[in-house]
Amino acid sequence: MYLAIELWQESGLSQQQFCIGERLSVKTFGYWLKKYREEQAGAGPVAGKTDAFIAVQVSEDVRLSDGGTGQIEISYPNGVHVSCPLTADKHLLKTLVTI
Repeated sequence: MYLAIELWQESGLSQQQFCIGERLSVKTFGYWLKKYREEQAGAGPVAGKTDAFIAVQVSEDVRLSDGGTGQIEISYPNGVHVSCPLTADKHLLKTLVTI
């Protein structure tokens, strides 16, 4: 949802106009906007973390352990697994791993 908030901020539209255009609930959008603003202000659960993301670069000659399908797999300690293609847009990946 944070990606939608960032897109709204760049759009110049009101929250209601943006939500109508994106077929989002205004109430749900407002909830996530509040969480987003709290995190930006330093009050959220990931505020102050400098290690929230680790840059990973994969060379072209690396052997794929997934049988050549080209998937990125992320496993969290709580048992959640995220998988997406290597060609995934960085914005999509961000939405999959953002708290």
